[in-house]
Amino acid sequence: MLGKLKNTFGFTKTRPVFVIGTGRSGTHWIGYSLGAHPAVRATVEEKPMFGLVTRMAMDPTLEPELFDPLVRAYKRQLRKTLAPVYLDKSHPNIWLADRLKQVFPDALFLGTQRNPYATVASMMKHLGVSAWHSRWREFPVPNRFLGITADMVADYDALPLATQCAYRWRAHNARMRDLERQLGDDLFVVSYESFAHHPQDTIDALQHFLGLAAPIPVPSVNSESLHKWKSQLSTEQIQQVQDAIGFSPDEMDS
Repeated sequence: MLGKLKNTFGFTKTRPVFVIGTGRSGTHWIGYSLGAHPAVRATVEEKPMFGLVTRMAMDPTLEPELFDPLVRAYKRQLRKTLAPVYLDKSHPNIWLADRLKQVFPDALFLGTQRNPYATVASMMKHLGVSAWHSRWREFPVPNRFLGITADMVADYDALPLATQCAYRWRAHNARMRDLERQLGDDLFVVSYESFAHHPQDTIDALQHFLGLAAPIPVPSVNSESLHKWKSQLSTEQIQQVQDAIGFSPDEMDS
């Protein structure tokens, strides 16, 4: 029935788009902004997809058990989507993107990147995000999601939360660079700062990347949020982040 409806409306195939990145980097912003487009149907951290994705991101040993159910869930979403684009915002898919591309060859991926100092400050304020760092022993080590290597195990609990969050940002940043090489033109990485400073340019680039005929509504932007981290992080915490990621705020472009 849905297939017939798709043909009636002129939509013969729905293309999957996956929004990926670390938490607190603007993935919600991207998901909701694109979900407002008439040619896009979006799911944002919906069950069962988000739960399955998060569990596998934290524990890769679960992939043999959970990846096929995730694929089936996405195929159900694609079948029920009348729009030409189905977008899912389950950002831990950053760790599964290469496998998803094999199953869905026409899939596109939207990555988000944000100033690490701002990301860490936001992580520390968000209880649901920061809680993962106290639960790290529940998952295998090395832990790709939290950026925990085998040689950190003995000292990880003693690390400041800012350092732990910075390692997490660093791991996701490295993964995004790997995916840029693997996915090539099928991955578009959006800078949170560029989106805030030049929203129309970013929206135009997204429209072109996704092949949307109609313009994407430009979201409201609060550029003051870009600098909140300077008052949220202490001098000591800024140094902790710098030590973890290897560069200072002054060495950043934004």
